[in-house]
Amino acid sequence: HQSNAALKQIAGPSIESKGYVLTIPMPGHAFSEKEAEGVKNDVVLMQRLIDESDVVFLLTDTRESRWLPTVMARASNKMLINAALGLDSWLVMRHGGNIADARLGCYFCNDVVAPENSTKNRTLDQQCTVTRPGLAAIASSMAVELMVSLLHHEGKQNAPAPPAATSMSSYSPTVTTGEKESSPLGLMPHQIRGSIVTYTMMTPTVPAFRCCTGCSDPIVNTYKEEFFDFIRKACCHTDASYLEDIAGLTKFRADAATMMEDCVDWDEADSDGDEF
Repeated sequence: HQSNAALKQIAGPSIESKGYVLTIPMPGHAFSEKEAEGVKNDVVLMQRLIDESDVVFLLTDTRESRWLPTVMARASNKMLINAALGLDSWLVMRHGGNIADARLGCYFCNDVVAPENSTKNRTLDQQCTVTRPGLAAIASSMAVELMVSLLHHEGKQNAPAPPAATSMSSYSPTVTTGEKESSPLGLMPHQIRGSIVTYTMMTPTVPAFRCCTGCSDPIVNTYKEEFFDFIRKACCHTDASYLEDIAGLTKFRADAATMMEDCVDWDEADSDGDEF
């Protein structure tokens, strides 16, 4: 395992590091019955590694490869820090824990569709496989600093994020928010989004989406109850509707479409009134 050896060379021989080779099942990437046993073994191993960890760093390439670790970390109430790179932009975010009120969102909470095969019919640049050389170092350093700040807060992964009013503030070397929203090392933003086109960053705070296909209660509860059967259905289903139905996203979109139709009908009825 070259990464394992490289880490010991960088951090010194005292570092305890072990590498594993496994495959992450992904929605939209079906596997056969012959492959099922091997995939299940990888899933069991990955869940065990997450259970044994204090912090999970999610650094995989495609969007759908981040889905199962997101579900597992929420099910085990583990701190998960996600880093993603674009061509000239980057994202570092922490997923919310299991706190009942004001839980922070995950990587999929802004989506209104379930994850599926993002590599199909896309060029290399559309798959985010091309990135500017400085982004990896910037994002990884931010991810580590965010982890250290969270570990210094008594709430750990349940620590509150700064309110929206401070998320777009200008440069300041000091912290002005309340003690609950900062650790001894400073603020603990929910997301850090940066661009090296404009050399700017913003730190939005996004609450968890009740119909999220990655961290919502229906998804996590189904995973706990069905485990590999749930994963098999999510990965091998012909489209994304399986996860969307469980999460309540299908009904959410239908309700939203009905509300939009009602708004259009209201506008049309209102336009029939007297003109002044």
